[in-house]
Amino acid sequence: MDDNVRLAVLYDIYGGILTQKQREIFELYYNDDLSLGEISENLGISRQGVRDSLVHASAALTQAEEQLRFYEDHKSRTALIK
Repeated sequence: MDDNVRLAVLYDIYGGILTQKQREIFELYYNDDLSLGEISENLGISRQGVRDSLVHASAALTQAEEQLRFYEDHKSRTALIK
């Protein structure tokens, strides 16, 4: 599965664990398809700050999945049903 799609699914499941700023940046980048520069300009933070926020958000979502495995369990059940 494409990493962007995987992150979008993980965001749907675990997005609540992110900070408000991380959620805002994540949605602007992945849902609204804005560039790092555009987000930086819109939010008044550095481009590096936007990138760091996305890296930390992605890591938090991945770590949540590694610990809780909701997405993997769902995929397994869906495969069994088919």
